[in-house]
Amino acid sequence: MIGESNPQLRDRTVARRLLVELRWAWLLEGAARWFAGQTDHARPAIARRLREGGRPAFPPGVRDAPLLGGTVIDLLVRERGERAAAELACRLHPRGPRRALVKAFDGRPLSMIEQGWRAHLNRLASASYALS
Repeated sequence: MIGESNPQLRDRTVARRLLVELRWAWLLEGAARWFAGQTDHARPAIARRLREGGRPAFPPGVRDAPLLGGTVIDLLVRERGERAAAELACRLHPRGPRRALVKAFDGRPLSMIEQGWRAHLNRLASASYALS
């Protein structure tokens, strides 16, 4: 649904669309899972990923997109609201994901967004241990 509502993903060749979707996988997967209410339920898996995997990229790479993409959206919603998350998901920034994040987080430097995201991941992981 996110891909279909995004004009940058419509009317492209299959190969070009795939490249765009891979570049934006963290957003496409993350927004879909966050808006479906799945991100909160991923806490144990997030804790395990952080414990057993290497340091995740920011924004999350293709392999981490289904699990960690929603955490970026979750942080954005906590800081700027659902409208900011919807705007981010519905309009891919023409200059790429990093510029999209800076814009979504109201001009905050990417390094500060990443620092906040990593702290958010740690909180989510810690909360999952408290729940078990």
